[in-house]
Amino acid sequence: MTSTASGPGGQRVNRVQTRVTIVLDIEACDAMGEPRRRLLRSRLARRVGSDGTIRVVCGRHRSQRDNIAEACERLAALIRGGLAPTRARRSTQPTRASKRRRLEAKGRQGQKKQVRGWSWDRER
Repeated sequence: MTSTASGPGGQRVNRVQTRVTIVLDIEACDAMGEPRRRLLRSRLARRVGSDGTIRVVCGRHRSQRDNIAEACERLAALIRGGLAPTRARRSTQPTRASKRRRLEAKGRQGQKKQVRGWSWDRER
Protein backbone atom coordinates (compact mmCIF):
# COMPACT_ATOMS: atom_id res chain seq x y z
CA MET A 1 0.00 0.00 0.00
CA THR A 2 1.40 3.44 -0.86
CA SER A 3 0.59 6.98 0.23
CA THR A 4 2.05 10.45 0.07
CA ALA A 5 4.97 10.87 2.42
CA SER A 6 6.18 13.79 4.43
CA GLY A 7 9.88 14.55 4.39
CA PRO A 8 12.12 14.11 1.34
CA GLY A 9 10.53 15.00 -1.96
CA GLY A 10 9.87 18.73 -1.71
CA GLN A 11 7.14 20.07 -3.96
CA ARG A 12 6.35 16.74 -5.53
CA VAL A 13 5.13 15.37 -2.22
CA ASN A 14 1.49 15.95 -3.15
CA ARG A 15 1.76 14.17 -6.48
CA VAL A 16 3.94 11.13 -5.86
CA GLN A 17 3.06 8.38 -3.43
CA THR A 18 6.40 7.31 -2.03
CA ARG A 19 5.57 6.14 1.48
CA VAL A 20 5.10 2.38 1.65
CA THR A 21 3.08 0.41 4.20
CA ILE A 22 3.49 -3.35 4.37
CA VAL A 23 0.87 -5.28 6.31
CA LEU A 24 1.45 -8.92 7.24
CA ASP A 25 -1.56 -10.87 8.49
CA ILE A 26 -0.06 -13.43 10.85
CA GLU A 27 -3.20 -15.55 10.99
CA ALA A 28 -3.54 -15.84 7.21
CA CYS A 29 0.17 -16.45 6.55
CA ASP A 30 0.64 -19.96 5.14
CA ALA A 31 4.44 -19.76 5.32
CA MET A 32 4.53 -20.51 9.05
CA GLY A 33 2.83 -23.08 11.23
CA GLU A 34 0.75 -22.51 14.33
CA PRO A 35 3.66 -22.78 16.81
CA ARG A 36 5.53 -20.02 14.99
CA ARG A 37 2.40 -17.86 14.82
CA ARG A 38 1.94 -18.22 18.57
CA LEU A 39 5.60 -17.36 19.14
CA LEU A 40 5.35 -14.23 16.98
CA ARG A 41 2.13 -13.12 18.67
CA SER A 42 3.67 -13.45 22.12
CA ARG A 43 7.11 -11.95 21.38
CA LEU A 44 5.88 -9.15 19.12
CA ALA A 45 2.74 -8.40 21.14
CA ARG A 46 3.42 -4.66 21.04
CA ARG A 47 3.77 -4.68 17.25
CA VAL A 48 0.78 -6.91 16.47
CA GLY A 49 -2.45 -4.97 16.05
CA SER A 50 -5.84 -5.99 17.39
CA ASP A 51 -6.67 -7.48 13.99
CA GLY A 52 -3.61 -9.78 14.16
CA THR A 53 -1.48 -7.88 11.64
CA ILE A 54 2.02 -6.45 11.73
CA ARG A 55 2.35 -3.08 10.00
CA VAL A 56 5.68 -1.66 8.78
CA VAL A 57 5.81 1.87 7.32
CA CYS A 58 8.72 3.47 5.48
CA GLY A 59 8.78 6.92 3.92
CA ARG A 60 12.41 7.83 4.42
CA HIS A 61 13.57 7.76 0.81
CA ARG A 62 12.51 9.80 -2.20
CA SER A 63 11.76 6.79 -4.35
CA GLN A 64 9.01 4.28 -3.79
CA ARG A 65 11.33 1.43 -4.80
CA ASP A 66 13.85 2.27 -2.04
CA ASN A 67 11.04 2.54 0.51
CA ILE A 68 9.66 -0.86 -0.52
CA ALA A 69 13.10 -2.43 -0.17
CA GLU A 70 13.67 -0.92 3.27
CA ALA A 71 10.19 -1.83 4.50
CA CYS A 72 10.71 -5.44 3.39
CA GLU A 73 14.07 -5.54 5.16
CA ARG A 74 12.51 -4.15 8.34
CA LEU A 75 9.69 -6.69 8.26
CA ALA A 76 12.11 -9.56 7.65
CA ALA A 77 14.33 -8.41 10.53
CA LEU A 78 11.29 -8.12 12.79
CA ILE A 79 10.15 -11.65 11.99
CA ARG A 80 13.68 -13.06 12.30
CA GLY A 81 14.04 -11.44 15.70
CA GLY A 82 10.66 -12.73 16.83
CA LEU A 83 11.43 -16.30 15.77
CA ALA A 84 15.05 -16.38 16.98
CA PRO A 85 15.63 -18.92 19.75
CA THR A 86 16.30 -17.44 23.17
CA ARG A 87 19.55 -18.47 24.75
CA ALA A 88 19.33 -20.11 28.14
CA ARG A 89 20.87 -18.07 30.94
CA ARG A 90 23.91 -19.62 32.53
CA SER A 91 24.18 -18.84 36.21
CA THR A 92 27.57 -17.55 37.31
CA GLN A 93 29.26 -16.78 40.59
CA PRO A 94 30.80 -13.40 41.40
CA THR A 95 34.59 -13.39 41.34
CA ARG A 96 36.66 -12.99 44.49
CA ALA A 97 37.90 -9.58 43.27
CA SER A 98 34.36 -8.31 42.64
CA LYS A 99 33.30 -9.42 46.13
CA ARG A 100 36.30 -7.61 47.62
CA ARG A 101 35.54 -4.42 45.64
CA ARG A 102 31.92 -4.53 46.74
CA LEU A 103 32.84 -4.90 50.41
CA GLU A 104 35.43 -2.13 50.19
CA ALA A 105 32.87 0.20 48.61
CA LYS A 106 30.39 -0.66 51.35
CA GLY A 107 33.03 0.13 53.97
CA ARG A 108 33.84 3.49 52.37
CA GLN A 109 30.15 4.37 52.19
CA GLY A 110 29.64 3.38 55.83
CA GLN A 111 32.58 5.47 57.00
CA LYS A 112 31.32 8.44 55.03
CA LYS A 113 27.94 8.20 56.74
CA GLN A 114 29.54 7.63 60.16
CA VAL A 115 31.52 10.87 59.82
CA ARG A 116 28.32 12.75 58.98
CA GLY A 117 26.59 11.47 62.10
CA TRP A 118 26.32 13.28 65.40
CA SER A 119 27.48 11.87 68.72
CA TRP A 120 27.61 13.09 72.33
CA ASP A 121 31.36 12.49 72.52
CA ARG A 122 32.25 14.93 69.78
CA GLU A 123 32.27 18.69 70.15
CA ARG A 124 30.08 20.72 67.86
